[in-house]
Amino acid sequence: MVHRYFIFAVALLVVGGVWYYQYSYYRSPIVEEAVVEASHRVIEETDGVKHSIPLEDIQVGNPNKDGIPSIDEPVFESIYTADQYLDDNGLGLMVEVSGRYRFYPYQILVWHEIVNDTFMGEELLVTFCPLCYTGIVFDREVEGDVLEFGVSGKLWNSNLLMYDRATESYWSQALGEAVVGEKTGTVLEDYPWLIVSWDTFKTNYSSGQVLSRDTGFNRDYTQDPYEPEGYYESADVWFTLSNEDGRLHAKEFVYGYDTGDFAKAYSEKDVKEIGIINDQVGDEYLLVFWDDNLETVRAFSRQVDGNVLSFEKTDDFLRDTTTESLWNFDGEAVSGDHRGIGMSTLILEPSFWFSWATSYPQTEIYQTEN
Repeated sequence: MVHRYFIFAVALLVVGGVWYYQYSYYRSPIVEEAVVEASHRVIEETDGVKHSIPLEDIQVGNPNKDGIPSIDEPVFESIYTADQYLDDNGLGLMVEVSGRYRFYPYQILVWHEIVNDTFMGEELLVTFCPLCYTGIVFDREVEGDVLEFGVSGKLWNSNLLMYDRATESYWSQALGEAVVGEKTGTVLEDYPWLIVSWDTFKTNYSSGQVLSRDTGFNRDYTQDPYEPEGYYESADVWFTLSNEDGRLHAKEFVYGYDTGDFAKAYSEKDVKEIGIINDQVGDEYLLVFWDDNLETVRAFSRQVDGNVLSFEKTDDFLRDTTTESLWNFDGEAVSGDHRGIGMSTLILEPSFWFSWATSYPQTEIYQTEN
């Protein structure tokens, strides 16, 4: 009888050992895979809170949530009425939907930082962080739901942390992804935009719409609260950074490109001086150039029909050196073998250098040839 119990006990241990091995072998990889999202940031949980950034690195910029009020019911005005107060040299974000154009002036965005807008059926999240000078437009439809965003009052790496009013998750504006809360790891999709001056917009898009001063809030939209402090010109960064990079002046204005595995920054002044750059970031081939008409930096993929093209710039066109086809500044071939073909638009993120470098610490910098 004792012998039978011994055999039974041994068998039970063997079966248990096999079960535990299979459980560990097959279950562990699933758990490990689950902590890495499309953003490639590691998701952790602390006291029941999901996050992909260190919670202790979050700082208070404004003690009150919505202390900087987002614009949730934007009103738009004509070029004529907006021209009564907008600075010709003042910048803003220009968005095009179905051949119609809207301009969101920094003169207004500096006071609100977020606009929840619907434009010709497109659900847009228009954002501006004056501390980093990052102006970015996102699609605010996420996983089938249209989210509304507000200003949390919190900062990470001196950059705006937005929050969505459905789950109150925090979203990094610079990264375009949720970094704290239920939505952590979810990435917002960029919606194409350009940074242009008010003078450029009103000259080229006379029928365009302009975000109105009629915001429902009492603000002096002719003043920028950061200018009296000399913030935009100084090297001072008001909040702690997780990575400081002295390769460029902290407030050098750059356009950054991220492939997910590689990142690169292009100084605006270098692009303007050079005119056109044929470059490669990881496996992607970029055409970065200064648009003389809109006076801004633009980028396209120079992979066309399976071929990598190289371009040079004329006064009015881009010309690929292989077929001599001429392309307009919107990336469309207007003559030559490629006539009728358009290049794919690439979105570059504009910001002060310190913001790009701390968001992408392994970034390269485009170096001009001496």
